[in-house]
Amino acid sequence: MSLIDRLARLPSAPAPPQVPERLVEVAERVRQRFGDRRPVKPEALNILISRLTQATRQWDWKQLTDGEMAQVVRAWASRRATLAPDIEDFLLRELQCTTRRSLLGALCDGYLTGWVAREPRTSELARIIQARAAFLPRIWQIAFRATPESLDPADGAIRFGRWLAAQADPYRAVIAHGILAPHGPGFMTEVHAAWLSALPEPVDEPTIRRMLAWIHPSGAPQLEGGRAAIVVARLLRPWGNAMPPKPLRTFLLDEFVRHRGDPRRENAHFWNEVGEDGKRTLMRWLAGQRMEAFLDVVSRSEEKSDAGDQWPARREFWMGLYEEGRIDEAWPSYGTEAQAIADELTRTTGDRAYAAYGRQLSRKNTSLLIMRVGRHIVVEGSHNFRVHVFRRSENTPLTLYQNEYAVDDFILPDPHRDARRHVGNWMDWVREKVG
Repeated sequence: MSLIDRLARLPSAPAPPQVPERLVEVAERVRQRFGDRRPVKPEALNILISRLTQATRQWDWKQLTDGEMAQVVRAWASRRATLAPDIEDFLLRELQCTTRRSLLGALCDGYLTGWVAREPRTSELARIIQARAAFLPRIWQIAFRATPESLDPADGAIRFGRWLAAQADPYRAVIAHGILAPHGPGFMTEVHAAWLSALPEPVDEPTIRRMLAWIHPSGAPQLEGGRAAIVVARLLRPWGNAMPPKPLRTFLLDEFVRHRGDPRRENAHFWNEVGEDGKRTLMRWLAGQRMEAFLDVVSRSEEKSDAGDQWPARREFWMGLYEEGRIDEAWPSYGTEAQAIADELTRTTGDRAYAAYGRQLSRKNTSLLIMRVGRHIVVEGSHNFRVHVFRRSENTPLTLYQNEYAVDDFILPDPHRDARRHVGNWMDWVREKVG
């Protein structure tokens, strides 16, 4: 008889939870107040294993309580502890006939954590859980009734992952099926892999939002580590050689930077796990965001000067070059007045792009936009600054993402073949220089 059949025959068989949002809130409050259940420290666990070994071999149980034995069961089932073959055999025999909910609850805790597809011990523990269904703690009766796939080590994770791929809010869908740790190890790690494999290419907004709802669930901790990095890499992969529509690009960029940080200045370990292709795509998106911020700030800074009427045409040129996919990275450096404008725009709009800049030291009224265009570093600037184009090499006099810049450290003499005033066909000159 299956577990579902057994539970259905129970007079008090509980229904699956119907309000996952409420469960999320309650589970998170419990975590914040009491913390997650912490595994027993290795030293203490070794002592408990020694006591269990002695109790089993000498049949003297005075030095081991039910609670301590449950801790060993949980650690063993979750693969945090290795037991001698005779002790493991004893536990299996005990669990096959026990009615003690403390031991069966510990078994269920460890089972999902130590779950491995198509592995004999996982299969054996699944059979025990089904055989002892009537004696499981209520929470586990709910969980296994709602998610019988977890008791199928052959292809349960694949089936559950495929189902999950169709859910608009996968995190809460898992909780609605009685699993209160959707990002947990073991079974849910395998489900995560199956879910990701079953998803279509993330080029449409509904698919993208489903994926983000899994790694950045509202009101719950975000998914961390390699599993999250693989999802982010998958979300960025379609855009390696293409530019998504601007609204979608803005949405994704805000989501990634808000949750994972700027890849060149924050959370380096995570972005290294995402990989160079993903980072390169995100840097290209950040370039457009920072270019627009720079153009906003400098337009305001120079709106009353003689150069103010030049910026609409410059904006059209530089953003056009960006939308063509030519500009890979960009970083602004502001003079004193422009810094104040950028800080004000940060406060009034809440847009983090205005806050990302370096400070200009030697010329307080000059602001620069430093761009990487293929093999070149291109510098645009305010207050009659000439466009500079440097070929990238070890001798390039400036780099992106510095906190401070001094124009006098790299400005070229006038005239110079690699610098051009904003007169005549300067736009054609830039295109020709960057090839």
